Amino acid sequence: MANIYEYLEQLFKEPYTLPTIIATVSIAVIITLFQDHQEQKKTKTAADAKDKKESDSSSAHPSSGDSSESPAPKPKAFALPTTPLPPPNLERIFTKEELAEHDGSKEDGLIYVAIKGIVFDVTAKKAMYGPSGGYHCFAGKDASKALGKSSLKPEDCVADYSELTEKELKTMEDWYVFFEKRYAIVGKTQA
Repeated sequence: MANIYEYLEQLFKEPYTLPTIIATVSIAVIITLFQDHQEQKKTKTAADAKDKKESDSSSAHPSSGDSSESPAPKPKAFALPTTPLPPPNLERIFTKEELAEHDGSKEDGLIYVAIKGIVFDVTAKKAMYGPSGGYHCFAGKDASKALGKSSLKPEDCVADYSELTEKELKTMEDWYVFFEKRYAIVGKTQA
């Protein structure tokens, strides 16, 4: 930086000629761009730190039990759909077998996840809930208990959540609200 200022100082001592003016303007532009770049880096670093802090605070807490199992994360503030969701269809009743057919492995590719007996169409998030997705264990099931426990264990992907603690019930309810805002309700499970 010092060399640039020395150069500018030298330019100002010389009579103004077209090459001198062009050089001066060019250097001024370079300095301005450098300063803008430094400001953008600072702003981006601050934004990244804020995002990381928010992400860390919304991460799931490991469930009691097998600590080697990766817990399902708590819902993050994913963007809400840009178009309104269709009205809930609570007329359609799914048996456990019918729900299981909608795990993304069939030709139609539909993926449904149920929470508290309400079936959500999560097909739009195939990368997450599809056969190769990290949350595929929830697909085609009522995963109320697993979501409440923040568990990816297949044995926890059941509708019966009667054994959940108060904290786990709150987590399950958070997931329900998260799904309700983002995914269409396509039916309910058979009681």
